[in-house]
Amino acid sequence: MIVATAGHVDHGKTTLIRALTGVETDRLPEEQARGMTIDLGFAYLEVPDRPDIIGFVDVPGHERFVRNMLAGVAGIDFALLVIAADDGPMPQTREHLAILELLGISRGAVALTKVDRVDADRAAEVRAEIAAMLAPTSLAASPVIAVAATRGLGVEELKSILVTAQAHQSPANPQSAGHFRLAIDRRFVLEGAGRVVTGTVYSGEVQPGDALHILPSNLDVRVRSLHAQNRASPRARAGQRCGVNLAGADLRRQEIHRGDWLVSPALASTSTRLGVRLLLARGESQVLKDGTPVHVHLGASDLGARVALLEDATLAPGEQRFAQLILNGPCLAVRGDRFVLRDQSAQRTIAGGEVLEAVPWPGKLSRARRVGLLEALALRDPVERLRALVAGQAEGVCPQWLARNDNLLVTDLSQLTDDPHYGQVTLAREGVRLLQTSRLETLRTGILDTVRAHHTAEPAQTGLPEPMLGGALPQRESTGLLRAVTEQLVREGLLMRRSGQLCDPAHVPVLPPAEQRLLARVTAELVRHGRQAPALHDMPDSMQLTVEVLKPFMERMAKLGHLHQVGRYRYYLPETLKELARCAETLAEGLEEGFFTAAQYKEYCGIGRNVTIELLEYFDRLGLTRRLGQIRRMRQAVAQILGS
Repeated sequence: MIVATAGHVDHGKTTLIRALTGVETDRLPEEQARGMTIDLGFAYLEVPDRPDIIGFVDVPGHERFVRNMLAGVAGIDFALLVIAADDGPMPQTREHLAILELLGISRGAVALTKVDRVDADRAAEVRAEIAAMLAPTSLAASPVIAVAATRGLGVEELKSILVTAQAHQSPANPQSAGHFRLAIDRRFVLEGAGRVVTGTVYSGEVQPGDALHILPSNLDVRVRSLHAQNRASPRARAGQRCGVNLAGADLRRQEIHRGDWLVSPALASTSTRLGVRLLLARGESQVLKDGTPVHVHLGASDLGARVALLEDATLAPGEQRFAQLILNGPCLAVRGDRFVLRDQSAQRTIAGGEVLEAVPWPGKLSRARRVGLLEALALRDPVERLRALVAGQAEGVCPQWLARNDNLLVTDLSQLTDDPHYGQVTLAREGVRLLQTSRLETLRTGILDTVRAHHTAEPAQTGLPEPMLGGALPQRESTGLLRAVTEQLVREGLLMRRSGQLCDPAHVPVLPPAEQRLLARVTAELVRHGRQAPALHDMPDSMQLTVEVLKPFMERMAKLGHLHQVGRYRYYLPETLKELARCAETLAEGLEEGFFTAAQYKEYCGIGRNVTIELLEYFDRLGLTRRLGQIRRMRQAVAQILGS
């Protein structure tokens, strides 16, 4: 269990920790000279007859060092609010209490210090003030223990309360599961050991030899050795104070800072936008406006940001709303992280809340859809949360995004997604998406019914041109999702691609007898020319037909899918065009980075320059290739466009 002190300057926090643990947490010469905590101090209390150790974080109480205080209370389990009996609650007492509440800390105790300096009436008066101050907060049920630390009064009683709290600590917070991450609040160099960082382990476990990253600078490091709760340890886990001795070539080129994160490679990504549930402190006198500049304290970090309110233009004191924090720099977070906002001048704590969308959703969202996303992410139960996410997002949910956003291990992700409630499709760029099984089946049935209806309406046509599928469906679907589901149906043999058109495998296009005979003559002529298809005006003589007869027929056959109109006057058989498309695919595979020029393609296929240009421009229009200046690369596989 990690305990953090909180309270006004000179109310005896450091003296109390010294009485509890025997450790002097004011380690800096300036702190000892001034008798005031400036930076974070750490101490540990061993629990008799048990292997447990209680870690203490001694935070500064002066208003100028609230930033340091915020770094110290990040990730704690228990708050020890220290209030001097002679002064009673002071401004920093109230601000620290507000910070603890905004961070969601509900377990704590109050040490009423310096009771030897006041009479019983004054002590009772202060107790009443404390009760009134705590009543509307998450710490309302906290016990109040009278203490005179320099005389030992109340120290054992307080120690007993802490030990009991340690023994009855609830099972690990679900947020503490997942991949390892530690919020760095101290860094230094030890002679003979090298670089050491310390901080609170937010989640996961680590052991010597593990490869980790430091973010946001993205340094690669390795764990040499560990201290957990002030002891050399073969392993450190969530909820412990941890010192990590690091090794790595990157450490020589870049400094480590307070506020950085030490994380597993699975979490090695940051964001400059966080979707959050934001609570404006009850004690604020003014509303919070959209666009307000703030300081965001998350973990041990402090970043400038602007608030983007998603539901209203303002947020009233005591109210909470969904919002985005637009950060001035990269930040590491996972869903469930708590944060505190201070005003632009960093003089006043104004708000706090919970991170919901820790990494950007993979796709564009309107404001209304983003609010829906955050509403789903706000659900506590992971099963309900995923079901709400999948139900609310038309394009489904990316499991990789979910794993990173929620810091899920592979096993945890599998348990969530291995559910008959979900179906999966693979989008070309975004990867696997989870959809509701019912929605996926409806979409699959809709595509099949649409293609079959087209066969009924146009029996002579090879199939439905794939670009027309979206417009023919009962409701609009994204191009990526539509292509993914179509690809799934093709793989299963329920659909086929012929000449860039979708058709039922059993469908045989039926042409009138006269058109069948003419198509056979055209086919024979195009087969005779092979890859070098003739221009339309070169065909009539050999076929003994006029251009006036041949041109409308060729256009109709191209529309029906029996031919491809590559250029204004040039047509190809589907099989020949597929062969030429595969030539482009094979050529690209054999070249560095997959880029090729028109000249390389011309030479590879053995065709003329004009035909080459017409073919490549047609491939560009089909979405098979992409032109980048004078070079091209494959955009999609031939089978995905023209069929296998």
